Amino acid sequence: MTANRYQDIADDLRQGIETGLLRAGDQLPAETVLARRYTASVPTVRVALGVLQDEGLIEKQHGRGNFVRRPFERITYSNDCFARDRRAAFNTALHVSVSVSEVQAGDELSALLQVPKNTVLIEYVYLSSQGASPHSLVHIYVPRSVARASTPDASRSPLGDDIRGRLAETGIEATSTVDRLTARLPTPSEAKTLRLGAGTPVLAVERVSMDASGRVVEAALLVLPGHRTEAVFTTHAPIEELESAG
Repeated sequence: MTANRYQDIADDLRQGIETGLLRAGDQLPAETVLARRYTASVPTVRVALGVLQDEGLIEKQHGRGNFVRRPFERITYSNDCFARDRRAAFNTALHVSVSVSEVQAGDELSALLQVPKNTVLIEYVYLSSQGASPHSLVHIYVPRSVARASTPDASRSPLGDDIRGRLAETGIEATSTVDRLTARLPTPSEAKTLRLGAGTPVLAVERVSMDASGRVVEAALLVLPGHRTEAVFTTHAPIEELESAG
């Protein structure tokens, strides 16, 4: 067995996926079966499958096995809620489920929302899926003292943009938003929820929205798998600059 035997196995399975021998939705043979096929150990096969999982080609479904992923619907993260790319993201074939609960702010959320520790927050969790495959994960927090936005059981936006719109309906206007992006590896919980390999990079977005007084009215934590996400940022010239230029 060569030192890079796992890579040889990954290359062969990858070729099977790319040529259509293994089609989207197909279940791969069990690890023990693949080990016999490639005359390799189960740990070596497991490493090879991990490589394909990190590349986004397969996903491991708990208790069922490994499956070939379907082609991805790309998510565009934009700081411009009126951008064409942002609007297009609302019209994808993704299914977005939304759950709502109350939580108390720990140290991190307390600092993020600029509220005392143990402040009651409304937590909105957005999980988008493409077919049976999880696609993106978003946690949004609004202090209960600010407002409780009505939320449907499902949403058109995988990014949770509609919460700010629903806050506006209650008279809470977000006048400024700060986006902080970080490329990192997923936490074990994120990897399990999104069925990602531990080595799959994610784009983590921390989005904090404030009203005219500087009060934080919403904070969002987005986790977007790196192999199906792009970020687009738009800068608009102030209206007075446009008028003077004209």
